[in-house]
Amino acid sequence: MKIRVISKILVSGLLLLAVFLSHGLAPLAAEGGLATGDVPTPALGDAPATGEDPVLVVIGPGGPSVPGKQEADPDFSGSVAIVVAGKTDDGGNLAIHFSEVTVAKMLVSKKPLKIDMPAADLTLSADNIREIVAAAGEVFTVQLKYDNANKVGNRTAVTDQVSIGVKNVKGANKAVKFSPAAKLAFKVSSGAKNLKGARKAANGQWKNVAGKKSGSTFTIAMKELGSYTVVSN
Repeated sequence: MKIRVISKILVSGLLLLAVFLSHGLAPLAAEGGLATGDVPTPALGDAPATGEDPVLVVIGPGGPSVPGKQEADPDFSGSVAIVVAGKTDDGGNLAIHFSEVTVAKMLVSKKPLKIDMPAADLTLSADNIREIVAAAGEVFTVQLKYDNANKVGNRTAVTDQVSIGVKNVKGANKAVKFSPAAKLAFKVSSGAKNLKGARKAANGQWKNVAGKKSGSTFTIAMKELGSYTVVSN
């Protein structure tokens, strides 16, 4: 008899323990309780925590997005609209993109446009801008390339060479003739003498072009796109 009573007590205790354990573990499961060593899984759509603020890259007007590419955002506050050229890529190339909105602003303002480059400043009159639009359309890219070769043919270059081109929205190169001539003003030593402008012809030879020195600036009358520099004879 005593053995039966003890057996019943043990069975009852085990059943009671099982009920207690089942009720105790249920809330943990409902609340997402984790066993030791488990790794929490981020909720769908949440970014993993890294301890660092996210970095946003904004591409648009206001300057270059990456070296070699730039969105034109002219400063119209003065008598001349100014675009400061950004950083080139490793090959010395810089593409300055002019959007339809920016071009419309330039046409309406009728102000000259100056592209401020490290070695030279390119100034396009309102007529020059209309000539570019006529050739390339109302969305275009000014393609620049800098080269610091010391020799131009058998003559000494006193400035970097600057190549200037224009591409339409499809990326095709377009020829543009300027009348009146655009102005390409190179920075030179104020004491430099016997200077001449030079343009690279289609056959690869450098030919003299009209230019004038004033102080520390040598300005070339640029009648067409191409590669230009200043040489000393």
